[in-house]
Amino acid sequence: MAQDNATLVASAKKSEADYKDILSKPPGSNDKAVRDFENALMGLGELYRDQKRTQDLATLIQQTRDVLTSFARAKTAKLVRQLLDLFTAIPNTLDTQVSVTKSCIDWAISQRQGFLRQGLEVRLVGLYMQKQSYYDALTLINTLLKELKRLDDKLVLVEVQLLESRVYHALGNVPKGRAALTSARTSAASVYCPPLLQAGLDMQSGQLHAEDSDFNTAFSYFIEAMEGYHSQDDPVKATSALQYMLLCKIMLNLKSDVDHLMTSKHALKYAGKNLDAMKAVARAHGNRSLDEYEQALHAYRFELGADRFIASHLRRLYDSMLEQNLIKVIEPFSRVEIAHVATMVGLDVQQVERKLGQMILDKVVIGVLDQGAGVLVIYEESERDRGYDAALATIEKLGEVVEVLYSQQASLLE
Repeated sequence: MAQDNATLVASAKKSEADYKDILSKPPGSNDKAVRDFENALMGLGELYRDQKRTQDLATLIQQTRDVLTSFARAKTAKLVRQLLDLFTAIPNTLDTQVSVTKSCIDWAISQRQGFLRQGLEVRLVGLYMQKQSYYDALTLINTLLKELKRLDDKLVLVEVQLLESRVYHALGNVPKGRAALTSARTSAASVYCPPLLQAGLDMQSGQLHAEDSDFNTAFSYFIEAMEGYHSQDDPVKATSALQYMLLCKIMLNLKSDVDHLMTSKHALKYAGKNLDAMKAVARAHGNRSLDEYEQALHAYRFELGADRFIASHLRRLYDSMLEQNLIKVIEPFSRVEIAHVATMVGLDVQQVERKLGQMILDKVVIGVLDQGAGVLVIYEESERDRGYDAALATIEKLGEVVEVLYSQQASLLE
């Protein structure tokens, strides 16, 4: 084993020396010399990627950029993008990717390569999103949108509008996220949309429908997204889409559909801890067991917590399950100790007290918390006094009259 490792190290060192030797000379003008230079450049980049030599890869990109100016612009743009793509396989390189991408943008501006600069700025928006620097991303998106609308570059415009929708969604501004997605779909209708980009649009549509609790429509979009990612051999995103499909069925309380999905050909192809996590959540929800649910969240905390969309909806699901459990426990009582309720649902007293207070404010439970005695007092739900509604309607009408009188008086004063 040690001998094999030594052989591999020696082979890697020899390859590195050969690549550097080719790159140390000008690429020449004939096709073979240019092709050899390209192969050596990508070969050395892949070597650094495999050995996780982040700084060497960054240096390689910066040192070879000026040589690439002798190539055709399209080829230069392609090589720079391919070299930057190598970083994605190396963990914990987000800050390095941002700095190298910014450096490449400055270089593209100095070389007056507008097409390359736009592509790099779109990449930078994606990196900002990974860093959760949403306001930096929005600033860059707004600049790009103005430029792309003027140039009428529909394909890049779709990509940027989709990113804009994702940023607003991440910030919790669903209406603006939906407006940006509508713009992206409108732009996509007038141009050929590559399958991966179309899958991205479907994935975002599904997420926004899920935010409105329209899980049936969301599920149909996630199917389209999963098929798109599957056809383009993108297992990571295809698995995410499949997770979202399972989440929709869990939120709709359709356990039989979850079981059916778990035995489908796609679930068998993308089987792993991510799908096992969703299965554990579905089982806990089907059993209406908070304890089992918390165990699933703990056992699969990375698989369920790393995805913001899943984590957000699982919090909603937990709240819903907790409410149902609390209503079931307090239903027979008119006065019950909070400690007894906490024991029955298997949670601490403070957590149960806080949740009961929220349920009273939301009028899910009609009652009061007597914190001094540590009890919940539940009232019989009385019929709503319609006198309050009539009083509010009268006040509203009086307000409108006052506004009209004020505006008339103001016009006379003018």
